[in-house]
Amino acid sequence: MAWRNLLSGEYNLPERVSIFDTTLRDGEQTPGVALTPEEKVEIAIQLDKLGVDIIEAGFPITSKGEQKAVSDICKLGLSAKICALARCEKNDIDVAVDTGVDWVHVFLATSDIHLKYKLRMTREQALTKIAEAVEYAKSRGVVVHYSAEDATRTEHDFLMKALKVAADAGADSIDIPDTVGFAIPMVIRKIVSSAKAVTGKPIAVHCHDDMGLAVANSLSAVEAGAEIIHATVNGIGERAGNASLEEIVVALHTLYGVKTNINLQEIYKTSKLVAKLTGVWIPKNKAIVGENAFAHESGIHVHGVLGSPETYEPIMPETVGRKRKIVAGKHSGIHGIDFMLKEYGLDMDRAKAKEVLERVKTLGDMGMRVSDTKLKAIAEEIAGKPRDDRLISLKGLDITSNMNGAMARISLKIGDDIVMAESFDKSPVAASLSALLNALSSKMNVKLIDFKIDATSYSPDLTCEAEVVLTVNDSQELVGEAVGHDPAFVVVNAIISGIEKAMLHAAGEGMV
Repeated sequence: MAWRNLLSGEYNLPERVSIFDTTLRDGEQTPGVALTPEEKVEIAIQLDKLGVDIIEAGFPITSKGEQKAVSDICKLGLSAKICALARCEKNDIDVAVDTGVDWVHVFLATSDIHLKYKLRMTREQALTKIAEAVEYAKSRGVVVHYSAEDATRTEHDFLMKALKVAADAGADSIDIPDTVGFAIPMVIRKIVSSAKAVTGKPIAVHCHDDMGLAVANSLSAVEAGAEIIHATVNGIGERAGNASLEEIVVALHTLYGVKTNINLQEIYKTSKLVAKLTGVWIPKNKAIVGENAFAHESGIHVHGVLGSPETYEPIMPETVGRKRKIVAGKHSGIHGIDFMLKEYGLDMDRAKAKEVLERVKTLGDMGMRVSDTKLKAIAEEIAGKPRDDRLISLKGLDITSNMNGAMARISLKIGDDIVMAESFDKSPVAASLSALLNALSSKMNVKLIDFKIDATSYSPDLTCEAEVVLTVNDSQELVGEAVGHDPAFVVVNAIISGIEKAMLHAAGEGMV
């Protein structure tokens, strides 16, 4: 990389960084998030597949459910080390150790703000409590990880004194939390360098994103030699969240050349699972895992990417379990439109393709989103292709609902055949989805891997977008999308869009 030579000798990079994942502890402290023990187990299994080194499974003293979740995770026999949080209190430590964890993460604040207003103790009392807690935790036979809460707002000399007390008492590693996201990268580098010199222990950082600097601060810590990084999937957590695991890991591998144990191809799957179970959805422009992270609309960008992806992509999307997406819109160019039309088996001459492009730009200028389904309809109209010539199409969807749920009746045309089905479920979307899959089951094996509905209500004219990921007859995963005003119809049309792509791919390979 061209700029690396500029920084030669500037860093004290470790060869490898351990990822301490706190999605199940600090991530669950996201306001409004509460995971069941079963959900925490499901996430823990995926985190282990992802390759995190330490899973902070929870804060056992907080509830019986939390104790059960941590204990259940400990019984899974995962490769990752399992950690639990505890205050510097014997009861906290005992409850944590009794769940069966490998590590106990003990913490006590060191800033004068916390000592005065929260803990109501002197600095000397804090030092005594740190030493006693670390010694006691070590006596219980676990690995002890000590955090000086609010470290970055602690007077530097006292912070170093507290960290040395913890190290001398037997702490196996030391964590420097930027508890309220108050530090800047240079400060983190200075603190980490000092902590390494004073304690001689592996150093971790735990950065919050209140100022949008959590990832930058975490990477700065690595530059100073930190060997452990605390992070959460999708950057969830208290207030503005924590350092984002996926951003840190990809930056370490790609920009710094520092190794982790993370299987990059499991990143997107892990991100989607955490979003689904926590209900904290991923912003479209989120780095690495956002819907638009590998999406391209601009004609200049699309032309470049289709010629060589590295022109406008820092990494290949497949590296992190993603796929590239070309989007139609007002900024599109002819190369992108040609590519998308060929995806739908429409090989149009240049004059007609340009007509499609102009129609797309007109809709874009009107503020309208052009989905795959809409683009295909425009192209078919311009090409003069009869609507009944489609491989699969929706002929009818009738929905009736009441306080108990909804009944959906669907009719599809697949090739020359008409298939129908009905289903009752808790909502119009669920009923329509179930009816659709029932209707399809007689013709093909459709597996719905994932689906998402986005609805905005900034105006009375509600607009919904749906994106689905599916396979047909064990094909490769394909994406279908649709836009409209009724969520049930939009989801159904998105699935049909994805199925039609799969059918066209199969036909091209001689499978139909």
